[in-house]
Amino acid sequence: MISDQVHNVLTTGIGHIGCASSSMRPFHADTLGICCDRQNSKIVCCLNKASSKQFIENLNLGSRVSVFVGIISHEAYNLKGNVIDLRDVNDDEIETCDELRKRIYGVYGELGIPENLADRYWLKKPDFAVVFSVDKVFVQTPGPEAGKQI
Repeated sequence: MISDQVHNVLTTGIGHIGCASSSMRPFHADTLGICCDRQNSKIVCCLNKASSKQFIENLNLGSRVSVFVGIISHEAYNLKGNVIDLRDVNDDEIETCDELRKRIYGVYGELGIPENLADRYWLKKPDFAVVFSVDKVFVQTPGPEAGKQI
């Protein structure tokens, strides 16, 4: 279900994850890294508890979530599914987040954005993982295919 192209954007792009409360109020959190198990169509979104508090408070096992992720070329995807685990981030996931941060800092540097400014977002500790099984993938890249389910 998760193609090479979608996997590449998931693991190199910037994303956010959303859910709805029981009263259908939307909440979202910024991801600090995304790990993808393509064989089992599972996604692990690494978050910072402190900056994701309202999102986490409205999330339960079985909740529906939606992850949007995009790269600087504007290529973007939306993946939806059910939460299957809420847990601490493991060492491999922290390493994935660190590698993404380093790559993003390189892109920011090319755009003239200094590290100390990027640190405000990217130096948050990834300490909470939302694991969900993907059942739908949508193209979000601007253009005639936007919104199309893959």
